[in-house]
Amino acid sequence: ITESLELLSSCNSMLTSLAALHQNEFDFQLELIRIRLDTLNLIAISRSLTAEVLMTEGTLSSKNNRSNLYRKNISKSFGLLVSRYKKMYHLWGLHRCQQTRSTLRTLQSMCQLLSEFTTLGSKQANTPTTASTPTSKSTTPKYDQNQSMNMTISKLRTDVLEQMPKSKQKDDSVSHASGLLLVLDAILKCNCPFPSGFFQHKAIPRAIVNISADPNTLPKTQNGDHDISRDAKSGAEVIDVVPGLGTKVILSGVLPDKFIQSTDVAVSEIIAWANLQYEGQLFEEDDGVDDVGGSNKITLRIGQDKSETTGSTYLLPAGKFIMPITFEPLLQEGYYKVNVELGCRDVRGGEWKIPTSSPLEVI
Repeated sequence: ITESLELLSSCNSMLTSLAALHQNEFDFQLELIRIRLDTLNLIAISRSLTAEVLMTEGTLSSKNNRSNLYRKNISKSFGLLVSRYKKMYHLWGLHRCQQTRSTLRTLQSMCQLLSEFTTLGSKQANTPTTASTPTSKSTTPKYDQNQSMNMTISKLRTDVLEQMPKSKQKDDSVSHASGLLLVLDAILKCNCPFPSGFFQHKAIPRAIVNISADPNTLPKTQNGDHDISRDAKSGAEVIDVVPGLGTKVILSGVLPDKFIQSTDVAVSEIIAWANLQYEGQLFEEDDGVDDVGGSNKITLRIGQDKSETTGSTYLLPAGKFIMPITFEPLLQEGYYKVNVELGCRDVRGGEWKIPTSSPLEVI
């Protein structure tokens, strides 16, 4: 592990230097190397913590010490790696070959398995444990089943993970630690798949998108023009809406020809994921003023999600698209921020994310 970390760190430094000369062309390589570095570091830490449990025979596993806290956080750290691999897959998968997509799915499954093992291993002896639902081979793409890493993951899941909760030993922490150590060593000894798309350095063209309010819902000035204001901090467009009525925003933009040409599978639809989030009150309340809203008042914490919606539309000629997105009526006055992520759907039904030239948000 030590030698691999040194080589990967050297590779990361070289790619960082190349990325400074060629903007956005080495993002895929950098993210892959950094995730691999984090994975090896987490495996090394997990092996050390597991060896400590075996040496102490589980006597320290139920105490609230630093090692126990580390064991509880390891599973969350592997879960974050799963999210990073998933983000890579949805962002770059459309522009890479099938072997690269399969490799990213396999590495994501590997981190998911390690997250489940460390979660089970961090549970205390008196805490009931339940086995996770194994991944069925029928849900795994045929191309992925042929990789040796997937075969190892499937065998570890059925032969070790499902048997750990059924252990009849007096101290489950010791048996879980020995099983986790077996899994970590098996993962390290297995041939790690490497994406062939690593050797393709190219930037993903960014879509030019504009987000605005529905002109029919905007208030008008005396001259008949639409009154549009912008937030002083973020520069986002500010839309005034009436409480109790539906809110609608419109996405309009152009998908570059280079984006369409660089895809491995043809794009059929443009989709978007929109999230409406509560930001705060319209006016700050004075000190000493009692709340007269009553018990029927809806209270939202700042940063709390209000609703989430998804829109879709077909791609027009020359890569143009227009997409209306409608939200549920707002019942409480305040500032709300709309964050939108742009994506697309290919002819086979796969969904992917599209990077944009600027953040898509409106208040």
